[in-house]
Amino acid sequence: MVKSSCGHFGICGGCTNLSMDYGKELNKKEQFLKETFSAFRHVEIRPILASPTSELYRHKLQLPFGRRVIGKKVITTLGLFNRESTFIVDQNECLIQEQALTEITLAVKLWARKEGLPPYNEKSKRGILKYLVARKSFTTKEILVGIVTAQEHIPHPKDLSKRLHNHITDRIGKSGKYGKLVGIIQNINTRHTSMALGREENLLWGRPYINESIGKYRFRVGLSTFLQVNPSQTPSLYNLILDEIEKGSRVIDAYSGIGTISLWLSGVAKEVIGLEENPNSHKTAIEALKNNHVSNVKFRKGRVSETLPMLLAQDYSTVVLDPPRSGLGEEVALELANSRIQKIIYVSCDPISLRDDVRILSKNYYLSSLQPVDMFPKTDHLETVAVLNRKA
Repeated sequence: MVKSSCGHFGICGGCTNLSMDYGKELNKKEQFLKETFSAFRHVEIRPILASPTSELYRHKLQLPFGRRVIGKKVITTLGLFNRESTFIVDQNECLIQEQALTEITLAVKLWARKEGLPPYNEKSKRGILKYLVARKSFTTKEILVGIVTAQEHIPHPKDLSKRLHNHITDRIGKSGKYGKLVGIIQNINTRHTSMALGREENLLWGRPYINESIGKYRFRVGLSTFLQVNPSQTPSLYNLILDEIEKGSRVIDAYSGIGTISLWLSGVAKEVIGLEENPNSHKTAIEALKNNHVSNVKFRKGRVSETLPMLLAQDYSTVVLDPPRSGLGEEVALELANSRIQKIIYVSCDPISLRDDVRILSKNYYLSSLQPVDMFPKTDHLETVAVLNRKA
């Protein structure tokens, strides 16, 4: 047992393994994967790939606003829920997120308290502030900040955003010590759901994206863009996928996001076609093709359940899958199970949903290998690259 230096540990629901020796944590995750797939015979479960760093690795945060009542005074709080999900822990520090993001958390919390903007209450359906979402580029150090509100109207938006800008730059420093603030966005989420981000955005200051590079490829990353939160481990994850691609093959990249995996495979594959539902991500992927001068990759917009079936009937040999935590779902899994694709490379962030999907795929495919990858040190989350081959 390692003594944790975070004052929130034990209460905050963010880290479960903060007090555990990192080697023991890796063994714990590896053992969990083995137990989860114990019913699958002859599968090779490879040693877990450790993260280059186990602290300050997260380059994105998403924190809900809350409130704490002290006497007759109501204080705005900002942080993750406690382990029982009954209240929001007022975050003052975090050992797994990049330091600039912690500084931004403190600046935004001070701004919200000074402005008197009420946090949104899910029970009463009243209030304005829902979430703080922020991300920092690993390569350019650019920072994008988003304030998610329950309504479009906020009082005096220009004045509010100016004061928010001042609070943030005062906290992170104008010298570039913690990075450079390049944009502040208001994201509007009027829905009464657990989803943090809404579909509409207003640019309050600067620009709505940061520039990021993964290997030699450059991308514009917006507030709602999916990107691995541990950038120091991302190239290793992508290389595991690349190692499974045969030179000159035609590849389908389902759930392709802004095209990071598609472009990573473009140097080996003859052709890659990416499938993505989110229109903003699809647009960004198209821009990435032009900016990186890649000609053998195409992107198709639409739900995977609708775009994948027609491609499975064509001359593609390999499918790469990187679905949400919930997995493929029965409809997509059955389409793949009944296809003539030779190899499936499945990137999963939840071993349970991966196992459930593999059970369906096992109709015509056998699970040949599992490669655990630690993308989320100090938590119980685990990334896995599964390789399935078509039965003879």
